[in-house]
Amino acid sequence: MAPETVIADRVYRELKLLILRGDQPPAAPLVVLALAERFGTSIAPVRDALHRLVGERLVAMQGGGGFAMPPLTRQRAYNLYSWHGDILEAALKVMVKFERIEPPPAFLDDEIAESERIAAASADLFTQICACSPNDEHLDAVSIVGERLHTLRRCESVVNRQAQELRELWTIVCEGNRRATRTAISHYHKRRLARVDQIVSAALLASIAD
Repeated sequence: MAPETVIADRVYRELKLLILRGDQPPAAPLVVLALAERFGTSIAPVRDALHRLVGERLVAMQGGGGFAMPPLTRQRAYNLYSWHGDILEAALKVMVKFERIEPPPAFLDDEIAESERIAAASADLFTQICACSPNDEHLDAVSIVGERLHTLRRCESVVNRQAQELRELWTIVCEGNRRATRTAISHYHKRRLARVDQIVSAALLASIAD
């Protein structure tokens, strides 16, 4: 692999990690030169990384060729949760191998589990579910929307008993009952849609604190 490609890949991975961790506030401009200085590189790999992230919809294009974080609004959050639920519903209709779902991680037994770990575990479960679908598009779609939801998932503490909720959902999925799984996943998304205003407010406050 050429050195330029190695650098570009490193910058992409590190910048994406910063975004998923909420390091960049919603709607904040992403200044290419400042990011190049931060990563100790030229502007070319930073621009390449930002364009890749635009394609993943984790970054937005601005007029004049600039970049910025997407704004975080109630409607955007509602649409993301709703679309995520739609993808899972579609995957569950056709998935055939529930036995490929791994058991829930042990840390979910801890009622005070860290929100970051719960968010990552949530993404893992939904990725495993869609990986059981014979349609590869389900896996690609849930992975992409899951990354866009990550900063919101880190702020879902307004949903009571997060760890217990995810553990119970995971257990239902592992039991292999399609109808029970669809019902449980539907309720999971309805709880978040009902509290989307609170989740967005918490995420915006967290971005200021960070």
